[in-house]
Amino acid sequence: MMVVKVKNLGEGLHPSEAFVSVETRDGPEELAVSANAVGNGTLPIGWPVGKQGDFLLVELPRPTVRGISRVWVRKEEVIPESRARGIA
Repeated sequence: MMVVKVKNLGEGLHPSEAFVSVETRDGPEELAVSANAVGNGTLPIGWPVGKQGDFLLVELPRPTVRGISRVWVRKEEVIPESRARGIA
């Protein structure tokens, strides 16, 4: 499993949700996810589904505020989950 780096923006509409931002090729995308899913500034995702230069196409666990499920992120923003556990 892989994770993508996110910025925590605060609580979602429900106490069990967190509102996060993912830095994409086209600018930040915001989405509400399970608060339990966010850890050490990362969010679990599947394996990248595409590659283009320095960017990977990843599928987010929920659509963004704009309704987008897949986003292009820099390779450095995506890391194996085992390495993410050590990120502070």
